[in-house]
Amino acid sequence: MKYATVLCALIIVVAASPAWAEPVPEWVKSAAGWWADGITSDAEFVAAIQHLIEIDIITIESAEQTEAEQTEAKQSGSIPEWVKSAAGWWADGITSDAEFVAAIQHLIKMGIVQVDAPGEAQSEDPRMAELQEQLEACAQYAKAYQRLDCEDGVEQQIIRLQYETEAVPYQVGPVIYYYPGAHLEMTDGGQPLLTIRILAVNDGTDNITLSCTGPAICNYDVTDGSAAYKYASTDFTSGSITIKPDYAKEFEIIFGPNIGYGGTTFVYDPAKEYHFRINETFGSASIPLDLE
Repeated sequence: MKYATVLCALIIVVAASPAWAEPVPEWVKSAAGWWADGITSDAEFVAAIQHLIEIDIITIESAEQTEAEQTEAKQSGSIPEWVKSAAGWWADGITSDAEFVAAIQHLIKMGIVQVDAPGEAQSEDPRMAELQEQLEACAQYAKAYQRLDCEDGVEQQIIRLQYETEAVPYQVGPVIYYYPGAHLEMTDGGQPLLTIRILAVNDGTDNITLSCTGPAICNYDVTDGSAAYKYASTDFTSGSITIKPDYAKEFEIIFGPNIGYGGTTFVYDPAKEYHFRINETFGSASIPLDLE
């Protein structure tokens, strides 16, 4: 409750401030959303914040801390959950860039979010540094559609590189599936919701189509060894996803309540082992989910 009050106070202060001039790169917002959903780790979120520091959207200033704040910063083994909620609100467009940046900057000053000061950060992947330079260079386009097309192309490369460096790859025929981890949560009504986000890369020479036309006719499901669970939601909007050679597509599948059409209700038992199954015409795989 104390943290929520602090966040509200931060947002009120920023709302009275001048309009924010520096846009935050969209890939950082995507990273914050993944972190809020539990798909990526604290370390990956901090890396995104580190990037904002490096491009001068967030500046680090020294601040006097009370004894209680110093103790809290030292004892905290992870970033507080309310910060994760704030990142989710920002990623969903509920709060502005200015509000999010001001809140994170305050947390850095208070020592709640720990990052390296400029010049102290570990050297990053040179490929990521090059992509970030390309993203910043998109600002040279005067026409909005050209700038957005440029940014979208580079951001897709950044997302792919993040998956390639952080996720576990599974080769299935000509497609590489990158699995970064699943997110399991319980609704207020006690229904478990399992969210799986995957990046599929076409490593072949021909177009590849991933198929999932409905819960009963889908080449992707989850099993606990005795039962097969069909999806409750997916972004296979037209029933399939086509990927060109050397291109990548990100997709999300959620398992939960039975939505009909041959669907099932997802049941979670911590004593069981769960796998995400791929059964495409070009190959199959079973990915251990390691749910906790």
